[in-house]
This record gives sequence, structure tokens and C-alpha cells, in this order.
Amino acid sequence: MSVYFHFLQNRQIVSANHITMIHPTLHPDRMLKEHDFLYMLDGTWEIGEEYPTGGPKETFRMRSDDLLILPAGRHHYGISPCSPHNRHMYIHVKPLSEELTANTDASIAASAAPGPPPDGLTAFSSLIHCQDAPRIRSLFEEIISESWTDSDLKEQKLSLLFNLLLCELQEQQEKGESLSGAATLAEEVSRLIQSTPQTFFTGKELANRFYVCERTLTNHFKKAFGKTLYAYQMDLKLEMVRQFLLTQPGVKLHETALNFGFCDEFHLSKAFRRKYGLSPDQYRRKNS
Repeated sequence: MSVYFHFLQNRQIVSANHITMIHPTLHPDRMLKEHDFLYMLDGTWEIGEEYPTGGPKETFRMRSDDLLILPAGRHHYGISPCSPHNRHMYIHVKPLSEELTANTDASIAASAAPGPPPDGLTAFSSLIHCQDAPRIRSLFEEIISESWTDSDLKEQKLSLLFNLLLCELQEQQEKGESLSGAATLAEEVSRLIQSTPQTFFTGKELANRFYVCERTLTNHFKKAFGKTLYAYQMDLKLEMVRQFLLTQPGVKLHETALNFGFCDEFHLSKAFRRKYGLSPDQYRRKNS
């Protein structure tokens, strides 16, 4: 089933929290007035959904790092109990009137007619796999944390964070349609490396950050970029250093080394000469 949402609207987070189920438990049999966003941290769960007036039914089988959207006004119920010591997060969001109408009209789901979603809404899959998208998990955690603060800007920040979460979920859907999981994971790792040039990551550090085993991550990365994680980072940082030398002629070499994650200026100079055939100082003087 599809779920429909408006982008970039003012949002009210009703509640959000972390939950641990020590014993196997069925999902509550209920029809909420709020959208229920459910993120599985660790474990499995099988949840059913149907429209309030009948129509299509569906069963969702969740595993770790899956996100399930249970829209307001639909009937949700447990199919089988969750796994023992199940850990998950939830966010309850007040629906907009157009969303409530679209998400509870069984005729929309049953219609085979092509075309855009109703009322300019955006369609989401109910179950979205986020194993290669740690940003989604981080946003979920950030929304929960912010919901428990006493900040004067709490409501505004929560609305912005939720809209950002919707954007990330939309991008994740599009990636799933156009890229394999391996390519998507490699792309996320590459983006992190590019945005933190002062750090040399080990394979273990990156694997922990992206919730995969180290061997899987390194194999996917090498397949996507044709080089190891270390070689990719070294080539990228040296290119950044090369540009930095030209745009910041007054910065000393030891500061440049620290800016880009090298142990010291000697480590940087040796790597730079190996790649460009000149020392950083020689390169800077030649191109000044």
C-alpha cells in the first residue's frame, strides 16, 4: 500500500520515544488518529493493515533498520509477536486533513488508473528499507531527543526535522529504484569521507557507523569505486590539499597536514610527492 504526505508543511509531533519489548508481543490492535512512524532498531515484527471501510489488506514483515509508516485512520494489528528483546523507535505525527482523506480512502489504493497522487501529495511505500541509510536513523533519534527538551523553539525544530526526514525517505525510495544496495552504501560512505576531510577512517569505523560488517562495506566500496577505502581517501585528500595550497598560500604546511588528516607535514609531503612528483612547497612555488 502507498502512504501519502505533503512536503514542507508545518508539523506537530504528538509523541516520540524508544521502546524495548522484553517478551514477544503483538503489535496493538488499533486505529490511531496520528501517523505512526516505526523504526526497527533490533529484531523483527509482523504487522497487518487494512482500511476502515474494507478493501485491500497487507502484511508488513519488519527487520532491523526497516522503517514502517502506519498512517492515521487505517486499522493496524499484530500478525505475529515481535522477537524477544525487540528494540524500536516511534514518532506519532498529527496528520493534515488532505493526508487523512487520501490515506483512508480505499478506492484510491484499489484504483488501477495511472497518474499523480491525489491533491498534490507525495506517495511513499509503507515499508522502507534503511539498512544503507544511517542518516534516516540519525534523524529519527534526533527527533526523539528534541521532543523531550524544553527549548522555546522545540515545535519549530521538530517540524523542520520531520520534513527533513520525509525528504530523506523520498530520496531513499528513489535510490532503491535506481541503485543497488551496494552502490547506495558506497555512495553514502563516499559522501561522509568527502564531508570530513580532516579524518582518515578505518574500515571498522565506517562499518560500525553504517551498521554493516567491515568485509561487506570494503567489498561494496571497491566494487563501486575500483579502489580500496584507504586509496580512495588518500587520493581525495591529496587533491583537496593540492587545491588548498593554491587558494591558501599563507597557511603553513603543518597546519595543512592537520586540516586533511595527515599525521604531520612529513607524512603529507611524502604522499604528495609520490602522487604529483613535487613536494607541496615546490608545487606551491611553481604555481603561485
